[in-house]
Amino acid sequence: MHLYINKILTVILLLSFIIFRSSAQTMALRTNLLYDATLSPNLGVEVRLDSTWTAGINAGLNAWDIDKQKNKKWRHVLVSPNVRKYFGLKRDSLCIYGTRADGTYGVLRDSIVTRRANYFETNLIYSHYNVGNARIPFGIYSAIKDRRLQGDLLALGAKYGYSWILARDWCIEAEAGVAVGYAWFKEYDCDHCGTYYGKGDRIFLLPQLGINVVYIIN
Repeated sequence: MHLYINKILTVILLLSFIIFRSSAQTMALRTNLLYDATLSPNLGVEVRLDSTWTAGINAGLNAWDIDKQKNKKWRHVLVSPNVRKYFGLKRDSLCIYGTRADGTYGVLRDSIVTRRANYFETNLIYSHYNVGNARIPFGIYSAIKDRRLQGDLLALGAKYGYSWILARDWCIEAEAGVAVGYAWFKEYDCDHCGTYYGKGDRIFLLPQLGINVVYIIN
C-alpha cells in the first residue's frame, strides 16, 4: 500500500506541476466536504485555460483503519484529472481600493470579477484500495460487509455543478454525477491475514456527489 501511495503522490505532484506551468491565469484550490466526512482528506487543483474552460486534478487519501480490532478499513488512494466547461457566466465590476501614489486613499482601479454559474465536468478516476468489513452507500461493493477486497479501479465520469461566489477569493460548489468503471481485486476473509478466496472483477456505476469549498488564487 505504501509503495502505491508513493507512486500516486509522485504522479499527483508531476501532473499538478504540469497543470500549473501550463497556465499563468487564475488557479483554484478545492476540497470536497462530503469526501472529507469519510475521514479521507482530499485536495483539488484547477487552472483556467480560457474564459470558459479549465483543467485540474483531484486527489484523496485514507491510509488508516476505521477499527483495527474488527479489521474494518476504508484504505485507498484516489487520483482524478478533469476538464470543466462553464456556462451562464456573469461578469460584475468590483472597485479595488487602496493608497494611491500621491498618498491619498481611494479607488485604484475597477476589476472585472467572473462570477461562475453552471458547469459540466468530465473526469477520469483511478484508485488503489484495501477495504473490508464496511458498508458503502448505494449498495456498491456490498460484498465487503463480510470480506476484504484489495485491488484497483478505473472509471470515466461526468458531473453537473453550480458555483456560488461567497467573496472575492472564495466560492462554494454543489455537484452531482455518475461514473462508469471497471474494478479488479483479490478477495480475502475479513480477519487479519484471512483466507484468500481468489481474484475477481466487475463493472460498476459510481455516484459522484460533492459540496466543494474553493479558494481562488489570482
